Amino acid sequence: MRTDLNSKLFVVYLPVALFILGFAWKFAFINHRDLCLDEPFTVFNAQKSLAEIIRIPAEGEPNPPFFMILLHFWIKLFGISTMSVRFLPLLFNSITILFLYYTGKKFFGLWTGIIGSGLFILSGYHFFHGLEARTYALFSLATASSLYFYLLFAQKEKGKGAIIGLVVSNLILVYSHYFGWFVVFSQFLSSFIQVRNMRMFYRFMIPSLVTILGFIPMIPLVVRQFKVSSQGTWLKAPGPHEFKEQLYLFLNHKEVYRVLIYILAAGLLFSLFLLIMKKKEKPDRGILVLFLWWIVPYTVMYYVSSSIPVFNSRYVLFNTIGFFLTIGAITEMLFQGDRYLKPMAAMLILGFMFAHLRVLPDDFGHREWKNSVGFVKKNEDTGSIVILFPKWSDVMFAYHYDREIFENYGEFNENLAKKQIFSVWGIQHVRSIMAANPGKRVIYLQDGEANPGEDVFGLLDSVYRQTERQCYPEMLNIRVYEPK
Repeated sequence: MRTDLNSKLFVVYLPVALFILGFAWKFAFINHRDLCLDEPFTVFNAQKSLAEIIRIPAEGEPNPPFFMILLHFWIKLFGISTMSVRFLPLLFNSITILFLYYTGKKFFGLWTGIIGSGLFILSGYHFFHGLEARTYALFSLATASSLYFYLLFAQKEKGKGAIIGLVVSNLILVYSHYFGWFVVFSQFLSSFIQVRNMRMFYRFMIPSLVTILGFIPMIPLVVRQFKVSSQGTWLKAPGPHEFKEQLYLFLNHKEVYRVLIYILAAGLLFSLFLLIMKKKEKPDRGILVLFLWWIVPYTVMYYVSSSIPVFNSRYVLFNTIGFFLTIGAITEMLFQGDRYLKPMAAMLILGFMFAHLRVLPDDFGHREWKNSVGFVKKNEDTGSIVILFPKWSDVMFAYHYDREIFENYGEFNENLAKKQIFSVWGIQHVRSIMAANPGKRVIYLQDGEANPGEDVFGLLDSVYRQTERQCYPEMLNIRVYEPK
């Protein structure tokens, strides 16, 4: 019996079920991690006026402002609680599931959509970034919507909906993250697979040209950011095995990658058998588009990183969109002609993906800021000062220490100083604060490692008597000192 792919089951009920599954599962963990790392900076800046937010990229912020602008309006409605600020990226993450499903189903087959969206739901990376108040969930959504509208645009000679959707998706891409241009470049390369004459070539150039025109105001900032990054970033150049190791992590574990290879190898043998029996359909060239959608940006980012390191999980995350759909489309193609092998292959891949999923592990992007601030509050009094290192840890500290200080961004530093809280650049800054506050208890909080050659703990130990200390996972170290 032939499956009706246009029935409500596959057009409405299944994608809605996938959306609810992805949304509800992640929502249950929305407060699992403290708001930390870059999240408080995003929220802090999103509180500012639109004019200030638009100026932020020119003042050193490495990302375009679009997500911050959306978050600006969101927090005006719902506030800055951890649940509130993470709800927006969770929504983007959940909508991405729908684009993956419909892209797979419409252009390649039902099981492409199921595998692509299923891998996304079960991805440890996307579980983390889907609950992070940063731009990366929006970036992945824009990548997925751009791919959907590109394939729709390639399929339809007429109709404005596809080109409008593609241009809007592209603009969201490049205004969410500068690496969105890798996706636009992949579109350009993919066009050569689709075009059959010059008229089609010109037609395919329209979305890219409109995207470039829409991005003109940001070009000087991109040039500036490139110059800054070319002098070095906080990342290290990737090792010789990291190209493949990152793919393992896309699939949660090396074992999932191996299982995938075995399944695709079996599919290749099955496909060769059908070819011999002359029952094999011609491969869809759209699979090559999917492949280019991730392999080109992924490879370029890997090799560029030997000079300008950018090969980091969050930066390459958008490549999983094409990667997951490529896996689904190849599986669908290799096992075509058999109604049982495709679901079996899909369940094996997704089953191993689920078995190796680690939901928000403590060794990935974890900081216990609530407990750290609680320890500081327990030990502070009117005769104490708090010193925070590095300088930028003040925003994270303030979010969990006093929301009024955090929300009053215009007088942020002054209000921290009134509470005798000082954030420092290094050991010389610590010395100046010690000199200005003789005879006081010192509570020193260090997030990460000290500057090279600077032993702040050693300095404090030489001048004060240590009475309390507390360490939390992922490098939060707090010590309390009394005057000798």
